Amino acid sequence: MSMETLQWTLLVGLLAMVVYVLWHRMRASFVEGVAPSVAADWEGEALTVKEDVLTLRVRVQRSGKVDVSLKEAEGAEMTVHSGDLVQGVYEWRVEAPKQGQWVAKLTCEGHRSERRI
Repeated sequence: MSMETLQWTLLVGLLAMVVYVLWHRMRASFVEGVAPSVAADWEGEALTVKEDVLTLRVRVQRSGKVDVSLKEAEGAEMTVHSGDLVQGVYEWRVEAPKQGQWVAKLTCEGHRSERRI
């Protein structure tokens, strides 16, 4: 076997391996592991505090169940909204927490998000 033949064989083998790996990664990304589309997410600044009023803004991109709540570091949780929403932008105003560390939680199908206050 000549050196030229060996080089061509190695090159073809390498190209075959690259094509095999890329094909399987591409196929896997279409079949499994694809993140679901987000039904709802925070809108703009999401949380604003003005004159002891906390405003929470959520954009719903696909109708469905959306839960919005406030949770204190010690464990106390207050539900702001729980139920179905249609597509659009929603805003809730609640009394701003006075002390402690609070987290605003947003949950919808296939997505969870938190923002610290």
